[in-house]
Amino acid sequence: MGALLSTMKTLLFLLAIQAFSPAIAQETRYEVLDVMDLPPELNPRRQASCSLEFQEQWILNVAALSISKKVDAYGISCTDSTDLAFLPEGEVRIKEISYEFSFLNLSDPQERKLQEALISLINQSFPIPEVYEPAEQLLSVYFHEDWVIEADHQEFRKRIKALTPVIWQERQTADGEPIPDGETGYPVYYKLKLDRIDLRHP
Repeated sequence: MGALLSTMKTLLFLLAIQAFSPAIAQETRYEVLDVMDLPPELNPRRQASCSLEFQEQWILNVAALSISKKVDAYGISCTDSTDLAFLPEGEVRIKEISYEFSFLNLSDPQERKLQEALISLINQSFPIPEVYEPAEQLLSVYFHEDWVIEADHQEFRKRIKALTPVIWQERQTADGEPIPDGETGYPVYYKLKLDRIDLRHP
């Protein structure tokens, strides 16, 4: 009887773990506006001050160590010219695009949740050293991606290969007092790149 009871407890425990596992591995979606400098590959006229803006859905799976991005819309703008930059015709493939995504408004609950999810994902692979406070200091990440653009069909696909976390440290005196910029009075930060984290592909 004791052996049967022990077996039943073990089975119930395994069922509880199985029921709980999908919740851990669940994907989370975020609506993101992402703006970056226009890469040279997409700026054949070499126009200055051109940016590429994306409306995207980011799908994070912390347990699976994966991130995917779905581009819902994109646009190009150049402030120094009325003749806007254009995408080359046909299919364009760009490998190893690396760019920095910054958290600009962590007082926004959705942006804070995105940061928290990225911190969890980073800690799954290379835990952030305890000397840092990621909620306050992880203010950007570098994404390393491959792109495929179907200009004729207005389709933009991204494959996220890796990310590099960036820790921001405010310039301070030896006593920990902030040293702002002498002219503007704004804080001055030093950036420290942590180890690159290769991601799995969903």
